Parts: sequence; C-alpha cells; structure tokens
Amino acid sequence: MYNAVTDPIRGTSEPDRYWTSTNLGEACPEVMTPMCWSVWEGSAELGWLYSMSAFGVIPRKKVVVSPDVNKRGLSCFYGRQALNVDAIKQIMSALPGVDGDDFERDLMGSVRSDAPTFDGSFRRVPVLMFKAPIALSRTGKRLRKAHDEMYVKWLTTVYESEGGNAPQGIQPIDRLVAAREDFVRIFSLHCVVRFMFQGGQSAVTGAAEQAGDPALAVQLLSGVGDVNETRMADDLWRLGRGELTEDEFLRAWGYHGPNEGNPFTTVWRENPAPIRSLAAASAARERPAARAARAQVAGAEAESRLLAATPALKRPAMRWLMRRMRNIVRTLQVGKAAYLMAIDECRWAARNFGDQQVALGRLQQTDDVFFFTIEECRQLAVGELDNPQEIVDVRRATRAEYKAMVLPLAFRGMPEPITIAADIGGSGVTELNGAASGGGTAEGRARIVTDPEQEVDLDPGDILVCRFTDPSWAPLMALADALVIDIGGSASHGAVVARELGIPYVIGTESGTRALREGDRIFVDGTNNLVRVLERADKAGSASV
Repeated sequence: MYNAVTDPIRGTSEPDRYWTSTNLGEACPEVMTPMCWSVWEGSAELGWLYSMSAFGVIPRKKVVVSPDVNKRGLSCFYGRQALNVDAIKQIMSALPGVDGDDFERDLMGSVRSDAPTFDGSFRRVPVLMFKAPIALSRTGKRLRKAHDEMYVKWLTTVYESEGGNAPQGIQPIDRLVAAREDFVRIFSLHCVVRFMFQGGQSAVTGAAEQAGDPALAVQLLSGVGDVNETRMADDLWRLGRGELTEDEFLRAWGYHGPNEGNPFTTVWRENPAPIRSLAAASAARERPAARAARAQVAGAEAESRLLAATPALKRPAMRWLMRRMRNIVRTLQVGKAAYLMAIDECRWAARNFGDQQVALGRLQQTDDVFFFTIEECRQLAVGELDNPQEIVDVRRATRAEYKAMVLPLAFRGMPEPITIAADIGGSGVTELNGAASGGGTAEGRARIVTDPEQEVDLDPGDILVCRFTDPSWAPLMALADALVIDIGGSASHGAVVARELGIPYVIGTESGTRALREGDRIFVDGTNNLVRVLERADKAGSASV
C-alpha cells in the first residue's frame, strides 16, 4: 500500500521550533534522496557536536545523535537540510563571552524579537582553556592530512576502479558503510575549522569597525590565494588551452560535478562532457589566476590600510590574525574538497551495490538504490526488505513533487514549502538585498541558472544569478562579472570564490532566481548589499525599459 511506505526526507518538527535552511543549501543542494539523507543525517549532527567538543564547549560524551529530532542541531524537511537555530544557540551560549543572539544575527542577519535567551556559564572555562588552543593549533594540520589520505583513497579506489577494476573481496554494502564512516571523520574536522572561521571573521569585522571602515572586512578576506576552487578554475583554463589532458584534470578534480553534495548525482569522473564546454569557454577568457592575483593585491592593500589605522603595539597581533584567517580560509576549502571526495566514495559504493542488486533481480535500475537509506540497504543485501520496487516507485514520485518546491529561509515547526512558478522571474520585485555582499559594483545582463547541468554560455559582462553554488560552479563563476545567489552567507562557497576572483557579489537574496528574469539588465552593488533591476527583459530574454 502507498501509505505503508515511509518518507525519510519529509521531516517532522514541534510547532515552536525555529529552523533555517541558510548555509546548508549549498552543502547538499537539490532535493536529497533517502540515501543522501542517511549519509548526511548522523554525519552532520556528529560533525557540529564534535566541533563543540573539540573546543571544550561540551563534554565528549555528548557527541551523540539525539533520538528526538527537535533536540538536534539539524534535520531534513521536504528533502532539504535545515538548522535548529535555538538548539545550536543554547550550546553556543555556553561559551564565555558569547551571546547566542550574536550567532543568530550572524546566521540570519537579525534576531527575532521573541527569541529565547540562554544563560552563559563559566563552569567549563578550565576545559576551554585547555582544549581550545589544541584545537586551534592542530586541527588544520589534521584536516590537511585527512585530505591527502582521502585523495589517495579516492584516486586508487574510486577513480582508477572505473571500467570494472573495483577492489575485490569486499562486499559492496560494506564499502558503502565504510564510505559513510570516512565522511563522518572528515566532516567532523571540517566543522572545527568552520567554527574557527566564524570566530576569526568576527575578529576581522571588529578590527575593521575599530579602524573606522566596516566595509574593509570584506576586502581583508579577499585575495587569500591558493584556494582550491580558483586552482580548479585555472586548471580548467589550462585544459581549454591544451596545457592539461582531460585525464590529468579529472584525476585532480573528477569528484566534482553538478549538485556534488548529493550522492545521487553524476560527477565529472562519470560524465566529463560538462567540463569540455566549460574549458572551451574559459580558454577564450582571462585566466582565473590573473584575476585571483589582482584580488590578492587588493587584499594586501586592505591589510595595509588596517595596519595603518591600528596602534603600533597592536600591529603584530593584527598581522598574526590576518595570516591566521587566510590559512583558515584555505583550510576550509581543503576540508570541503576532502568531504566531497568521501561523498563521491559513497556515490561509487552505492552504485556498485545497486549493480549487484540489479544482477540479483531485486532492483530494476542501478540508481534505484538511492531511494533506500543505508540501513535499508543492509536489509536489502540479505534479502530482508519487502517490496523494494514499491518503495522505489513511491519515493521517486514523492521526490519529484518536492523538487517543485523551495523552503523559506526561516520557519517555525513544519515549513510551508514555496511552489516554484512555471514563469520564473515573473515577480514585480525590482530591488533585492542579501545576507552577505562585497566586491564593488557591476552592471550587466542577468543569466538565470537554476540547474547546474543546464548549458549556459556567459558572455563578457554577464551576471550569474543562481539558487546556490558548490565547488563545481567555480569554473562558471570565473566567467561571470558578478554573482547574485539565493542561498548562502559570508562563509559560503560563493562568497569565498567571489572574493578570490575579485568580483562583486550579493549572496543570500532568497528569491533572486524567482524575482529576476533571464536577460534583465541589473546593477549589483556589493558595497551596499543591493541588486537593482535597471531594465526588465521580456519573456524572450531581451531587455526593455
């Protein structure tokens, strides 16, 4: 019966719980399948709790997934992840000198008038004083080592196994479970660095404000240099120029691809066709490394202005802070690459398991496997899952319904999904603001990209408008003169890449892809966090006053 099939990705919530999809949309874009959620669910919860434990905010024994979803830091609604704002605020408030409202303000841009307050405590100060310095000094090295180890495993186990060379002697279901364990381990370290970034960003923002120039904060975090995504964009340019072979490019970056945070996708190692057109387009444009070099100069000039406005006795500490923050930004992107390799290992293992189940006659198609949780796959592996095809059919249809919806950025209890209108860009909105912005100003033609798999040729002067970005978007972003993104904040992938390339951006608009129309002539003001429609395009994509 239809009603007998459970829906692992619909979610559940008490009426008063306050949730937000901010900052999670780009980590796992698109609508998750049950397997996608079973890879992320416990892993992400353990990851952020581990980061709190690493700094001594909570004891290690509390790094467990609560059986009550309302007490967890994140959950899933209609196939999209969301943060439990108050659950996280309560734990964050345990940090001495930290106000939970500051976290909500950084995350949401403002604080609710009826937001609950949580009392701080100095009880764990001795633990914090002992553990925090260790986490600050060691986690970056641990994460980089984990990245290097994961890369070797991905290259030898996943990439080089294409074409029937998969390792023998290990059952596919065991490979899948082990791949999720790799993801948990790496994502936990990544969360520690993500927390370090949040603290460092607050310090840089405070320093810019004390210098009398708050806008300087964005410039100080620009031009970090040697960031993974700009290196990838530059390698794509080199591929288009014939300086790299396709195999060399894929061996370095083949775990990337559209919606890469979801195991239920096809990445470049499986289908390299998208990189061929991107490489050709990139080769005809300015080299990404040149744009990044200019951004580094701008970042260095911003640091000079900050130091000039800083008392002499405080300058050594300020120099140390800036060096530290640049290293954290680089390490954050290294961590993201590492966990994406682990997700690709999950993807590869799942499809191996799907092939096996098709051969045994339990499934009709390899990718049917993604409509089961990993726990259900364990049942399927031993023939103990009843009516597997019925489960696949019902959940596939349900996911298709969810794909026609988007979640509000913030909601209480169960969200009311927003149905995406067929006439996207039909609203009368002419101005938008975001959660984060920077990079100056740009004026140009809006190019609406709602599906990273769609083919789009960005001409000089075009502005990329999209729902979210992940690292696979970096080559396309390198072709744009500015970015307008629905989901994300100052630490999001889109903001990092925009700062590295020195291009204007407004991120976290929530509705840019729905409010703007393909071909609109728009003005992006990263300095003042504003997107304005100058000329509205007709439905054919031609601008008109």
